[in-house]
Amino acid sequence: MKSTTPARYAARPIHSPRNTPVVGEGTIIIPDISGFTSFVHETDADTGKYITRELLSAIVDSNVLNLKISEIEGDAVLFYGYGIPANLQSVVEQYEIMLQNFNRKLAQLEAFIGHKINLSLKLVAHYGQVSEYNIGRFRKLYGKAVVQAHQLLKNSIRSKTYILLTESLLHAIPSVFGNVANRGIPGSSDDIAYTYYNYEPLLIEA
Repeated sequence: MKSTTPARYAARPIHSPRNTPVVGEGTIIIPDISGFTSFVHETDADTGKYITRELLSAIVDSNVLNLKISEIEGDAVLFYGYGIPANLQSVVEQYEIMLQNFNRKLAQLEAFIGHKINLSLKLVAHYGQVSEYNIGRFRKLYGKAVVQAHQLLKNSIRSKTYILLTESLLHAIPSVFGNVANRGIPGSSDDIAYTYYNYEPLLIEA
């Protein structure tokens, strides 16, 4: 079910690349399905494709920040937009909405096939300089920040359900939480500092 966009997001969306320069500072958000490799090996192709399509659709339909999609990468979606969201709370709530809809769809799929599906959702959010180029009708995203965001998906965090915010993003966006870094767990990967928030002990009800 597609989420309704709250007024606070609509009031200050991240700018569409359509109306912005080719190169600029931008926000990158990558929701990624945890446990996907094992799932592919353990599930027949037809069932696996159906489940994957339904879960990725739930993620895409939860895009309340009005981000653009650069690509869908099997178990992840690369969202981006030039500029920054209104505040860090909007980024955290974007993840929570995606997680809620992901969990709801996962529960429906488990009921349909009759057994548990060991998948969960994490999200990496980063900020830095990005640019675009076209290949035919496809618009691709390019830049060091894009590479860094992908690198951060491979980290040492034990949780499979979390949101990771890089220091670049934390310094760029106003916080309505006060000092948001004090509420999360600091870490680093490939010399990229971040703060993450573990959602694994919590179940956001479907």
